[in-house]
Amino acid sequence: MEISLKGKTCLITGGTHGIGLTTAKLFSELGAKVVALGRNIEESKSIHFVKVDLTSRDQLLSFIEWYKKEIGKVDCLINNASVNSRYSILNVTLEEWDKMIALELTAPMLLSKMASEIMIKNGVKGKIINVAAIQAHYPLPESLPYVTVKGGLISMTRSLAVDLGKYGIQVITVVPGPIYTKGDEVPENLDKNAATLLGRMGRPQEVANLLAFLVSDYNTFITGSEIFIDGGRIISRKPDPEEISSGAV
Repeated sequence: MEISLKGKTCLITGGTHGIGLTTAKLFSELGAKVVALGRNIEESKSIHFVKVDLTSRDQLLSFIEWYKKEIGKVDCLINNASVNSRYSILNVTLEEWDKMIALELTAPMLLSKMASEIMIKNGVKGKIINVAAIQAHYPLPESLPYVTVKGGLISMTRSLAVDLGKYGIQVITVVPGPIYTKGDEVPENLDKNAATLLGRMGRPQEVANLLAFLVSDYNTFITGSEIFIDGGRIISRKPDPEEISSGAV
């Protein structure tokens, strides 16, 4: 089975680093036209990078108007932009809370609205994929905003799937476990303490490979579902404080 994304236009948020950048590069290699959003754009002949701060309502709405006018086509949307906000109920600020809601709930909602309207107008049975996190099911200490928005994103997927199924649009949540996004070489102590059944952290390329299948024509009957890519983390033991402090979970 060889996956091809030729002829597809894919919009990826958080597309300038980590999982998003790796996914943008893979999709481009597989033939897709890729529009990648982020704050730190880079030069590329094959990927259209757009600098957008998704926490800014004005920037987001301006981008949506630009996209509808200049691109006007979308086969897949990947809501991937994220920040791991480490606050508890005792020290979270309203500013931080509002920023997380804007980035990981409001932006995905507005972009999903735009994408679904374009898909329906063009008669495209497209894909919308929300990238959540294992912490939505397995909260860690001092992660209230992050856990809340990721849980909300999972619920958003289900609601969108219900509304858009009649148009043939599939909406899916991908739930990564511990993924190392700071380089190609994973420090040995992080792999050792990853608290997964496979005994290591995941790599961005592994998530990108899954996303490529999900947006391809091979995926025709998955919607409203959560797909875990976590090395078995969801069913493994609870991490101890040393694992949490090491950053392996």
